[in-house]
Amino acid sequence: MPKDLKRYGQACAASMVAQQPARMDGFVNIRPALVRSHVTRFFGRPYPIQFRAQGALDAWANALGNTGLWSIWQAPGTLCWQIRQEILRQLECAFPSFSVAGQISDGDRQRLAFEVSTNLKYHLSDGTVIEATAALETLLANSDVDLSLPMSMVAPPYRAQYLRFGEVATRYLKVPDPQSPDHCFDGVFCFLTRHASSGAPEEKCWTLELVFISKRQDSHGGHVSLLGETDRGDTTVGEWLAEILCNVQAADESEIHRSMHAAVSYVVRVFLYMALKQARVTPHCEYDEALRRAAGLGERKRAKLLQRSASLYNGILVGPESLPPDVSEGVAGAGVAPHWRRGHFRMQPFGAGNQQRKLIFVAPVLVHAEQLQGDLPAPKPYRAGAAVVSTA
Repeated sequence: MPKDLKRYGQACAASMVAQQPARMDGFVNIRPALVRSHVTRFFGRPYPIQFRAQGALDAWANALGNTGLWSIWQAPGTLCWQIRQEILRQLECAFPSFSVAGQISDGDRQRLAFEVSTNLKYHLSDGTVIEATAALETLLANSDVDLSLPMSMVAPPYRAQYLRFGEVATRYLKVPDPQSPDHCFDGVFCFLTRHASSGAPEEKCWTLELVFISKRQDSHGGHVSLLGETDRGDTTVGEWLAEILCNVQAADESEIHRSMHAAVSYVVRVFLYMALKQARVTPHCEYDEALRRAAGLGERKRAKLLQRSASLYNGILVGPESLPPDVSEGVAGAGVAPHWRRGHFRMQPFGAGNQQRKLIFVAPVLVHAEQLQGDLPAPKPYRAGAAVVSTA
């Protein structure tokens, strides 16, 4: 972790403690919330939606709603990392021996703090689920990113979002765990936070936090966490990725680099696509609509409707419904097997004297598509970025 960010986080943690009302010698009773927080199965839902559906969000609101922590954690400048440090403090000091059955280990404490902090940051920031169509996932999986693009173009649309991966992306993106080859990524939390610099209070900097969630079939499998500062100015995508890569510390760095290269690059491509003027984005707000219907009902009917609505969520669907007709090409040389000619994002000169630049997406082309009898050919591995990771 960058030293400036660490010092800033320590200062904010001290501020949190100072503003927290005294309960149980400075700690709050989070035991009921912890019991509900561990997600074992997804039941086909996005990870943060299952966290809410099993009552964890309400349990944490009951535990912390009357403390200063709750309002601080809702502040736009609060990092997910800071929430995690405070939860760890509560776990280590208030409940050193807590678990559902027996002693809790340091590893379990770290994993639980990651689960809780990411989900609370998501929900307290009014997070949205983002899902790409199968057609868009196919296009992006067979495309590259120009690493000279400015990081200012890689802008998640919300303070907090959960990018849920579909079938195409889960086949393409590999979890960096050779002992569990049947694991796949369910999705990734994306938090872009603007906060005060540790050097000068009036100076603002940006931190991009990515937490990838893995699963085995329908069961929670762990996480891969990434964090990096970005000035949102002239820094390029390649420079940002290289900078956070130099901080990586892992037993098998090469394997993690290969896997997370593809994962981070894919996330960048989704947000670059969403920045295009021609991007197709369809919002859906089933959960908000259910809450509005429930507001006008009696207590019993409202409770039943809210229970049935536990699996609903607000989100956006991005991408075309089907592959565009011009992605197929059947005039390649004889004997060439069907394959993808990779697409790419790049800056296109335009205007008087080609002095201006705009982001364009050159779609991939499926060569010899007429020869295909079954599935589309899988994307070839391509190194398009890097990340600093911690796994659990």
